Amino acid sequence: MTPDPAERFEAVNNPPANPCGGEPRWTHDNAKRVVGWKVDSPESVQEKVEAIHDLATDDAVASVVTTDFLRRPAVASKAMADDTARHAVNEAQFDRFRQQVQFVREEAAPQLQRMEHSAQFMDLVAACAQFVTTAGRIVPNLRGEQYDAGERDTIARGLARVRAAADWIENAVTRGEIDLNEQLQKLLKGSGE
Repeated sequence: MTPDPAERFEAVNNPPANPCGGEPRWTHDNAKRVVGWKVDSPESVQEKVEAIHDLATDDAVASVVTTDFLRRPAVASKAMADDTARHAVNEAQFDRFRQQVQFVREEAAPQLQRMEHSAQFMDLVAACAQFVTTAGRIVPNLRGEQYDAGERDTIARGLARVRAAADWIENAVTRGEIDLNEQLQKLLKGSGE
């Protein structure tokens, strides 16, 4: 709706207050305000907000400006009072967490697997060394010992378990076969052959 000529002359004859003080007069920005255009030098909060939005249309600029603003405690507090802004920040935090988890899975998983492999290797070497060391300490002291049939049977069952475990380890290391059949499970548990 276009104002009639009398209203236009009335507006021209009644200029707004001078922002620098002094007599009221028309400036470029005052004229732009009257017709609803963007001003060159924003004064009101809304004009300043619109100017910031115009400058921050690029996401890279907007993220830097937003980060800078959120470092101000009063601004961060007011921003978090807005449900939509708080929800957007929470979603961004969850997205960042998910990206970090994905990174760990993709980047750190092979390293963790290598570490686990190394630990398992060391455990197997230690188990073998411990058995040999223990046997090396005990067996030389057996010279002249006599064992009855029950004792020999108990030691024979223990040795059968040791051989079964050694075969199981060898199959796991050389062929990748780690499954236990039912008979081997019973033997390793000491429940008979």
